[in-house]
Amino acid sequence: MINNDLFITVVVMFLLAFVAVLLLLVISIFVCVNSYKQKSLKITRLQVILASISFIILYLTLPFGLLAASHKATQNDAEKLHKLAIKTAVIPSVKAEMLKELGSYYLISQQGEKALQFFENSVKTSENKEAISQLCLLYTVKGDYDLALSTCKKTGLEQIIAVNYILQEDYKKAYGVINVKMQKNKNKNITCWDYAIRGYINRKLGKRNLFEKDYAKATKLCPDNQLLQELYQNENYYKDAYSKYRKYYNF
Repeated sequence: MINNDLFITVVVMFLLAFVAVLLLLVISIFVCVNSYKQKSLKITRLQVILASISFIILYLTLPFGLLAASHKATQNDAEKLHKLAIKTAVIPSVKAEMLKELGSYYLISQQGEKALQFFENSVKTSENKEAISQLCLLYTVKGDYDLALSTCKKTGLEQIIAVNYILQEDYKKAYGVINVKMQKNKNKNITCWDYAIRGYINRKLGKRNLFEKDYAKATKLCPDNQLLQELYQNENYYKDAYSKYRKYYNF
């Protein structure tokens, strides 16, 4: 799943690869012409250095080429190309990115356990913020709340942290997390789901009036939102929703 930043990186890698191929072609033509004129093969040190640099660039950009190809391949070939991209990556940050991309591939394919494995490997190889965020979400879906909380705290995803406490029915801690987030922002950058989560918790704590107020603010920010309507109608919205997610990702 190529995001905007990764797309730009892939484009830059393709440009570097194109320059490297062009340079190799120029060197080859120059050597052939020169050898023909002098009736003997002669390669200068500069040509060797430039050719070596070109081959190194081509090898370093290879994982990105394989990644791009995987997005146009069939399902079986896509998995093979993702794994080949991981094998050919020599820079830790690039290998972590390729591991994260294979995790995303398995996530889209509804293979939760495999997705977890490769996101974990990505983080072990090199700190990858996207992989950490995905682990936060997947640990929550799986119901591994201790790991989820320790991972989510690294990401600053307060909503997911609050949801973890909701799923454990620890509503006071859930309220503390989401309320601190909202107080910290002081009405700036507060989303409809901040209000929705806090309202949901208030309802669980028996504070129906506060729930109604937060829900009204949520629907004002996100009118006609189907999920918000489901939350309003279902007092066990999060347990039911995450139960469906567990089945969807085959946990």
